[in-house]
Amino acid sequence: MNKNLREISDWLSSVIGTQNFNLEPLREEASTRKYFRIKADERTFVLVDNSENKEQAANFLYSSKLLINSSVNVPETYAFSEDLRFMLLQDLGDNTLDASDKFDDKKILTKALEQLSLIYFCEQDILKSCTKTSLLEQTEAFNEFCFERGCDQSQIKDISLLREELVEELLNQQFIPVHNDFERRNLIMCKNEIFVIDFQDLNVGPIGIDLASLLYEHDFDYSNDLIKDVLSSHIISSGLQIETDEIMRHIMVALSHRSMRVVGTFNRYFKDGKLLNRKSDLEKFLSRICLGLSYLNKPQLKIIEKIL
Repeated sequence: MNKNLREISDWLSSVIGTQNFNLEPLREEASTRKYFRIKADERTFVLVDNSENKEQAANFLYSSKLLINSSVNVPETYAFSEDLRFMLLQDLGDNTLDASDKFDDKKILTKALEQLSLIYFCEQDILKSCTKTSLLEQTEAFNEFCFERGCDQSQIKDISLLREELVEELLNQQFIPVHNDFERRNLIMCKNEIFVIDFQDLNVGPIGIDLASLLYEHDFDYSNDLIKDVLSSHIISSGLQIETDEIMRHIMVALSHRSMRVVGTFNRYFKDGKLLNRKSDLEKFLSRICLGLSYLNKPQLKIIEKIL
């Protein structure tokens, strides 16, 4: 047993009161955190190892409290180490909504948007807010990706201009509490209810971000009629003062920006030999950039299409 696993085992046995347990690694995510399923007698838990980023653990615990106060379904936190290196969470099972095709899309989107509506009502004043600088930094690695895919300096300049234009539009959107990665892989069905996970990046940001993540997720192609249907209902039920056409533009701006962020981030992971199981997702996110830019009628669409 390596040192890290031994330290996990020592802490875990002190928390659950037994050394009779099994650790089962869970799927790799685009983060420095590691997840394990713990089986101890008849009990199961999820252990999170935050050894490489304890700040995210603090954000997770703080965000969890805010979400619970807003009645959002999130896993219960049973324990955490004094240094925030380890956390023990409720095991919600493996029924993430990206891993099953047995769910009705309209039902899932409707129930997910109900949880999103509750996120909107988190205490906004005590959350960090996106800034122009932070939003630009999120897509900085996309320039690097484009250069590696053969773009010349003139094209890189056009991409930089596009990034700035998208950020300006994002800054003009209504700012509300956002999950920042509200996609089906971060939603779990447990006891016929949707639970939200991986919410440590909760902050105040553009309203289009979470809607783009869910409605135009890279692995799911919903019909335009379904999207308009659930979106119209969401606007009414959430009390949002916005027209459908306006929020659709917000979503497409956010979709373009978010997908550029993901492509740049993934590309850096891949070069480091990490997260290689998600290499096939890269082209899907590039396609989402094209979808957004086509809707927005951006000339840089031609550059991305050539990369694809």
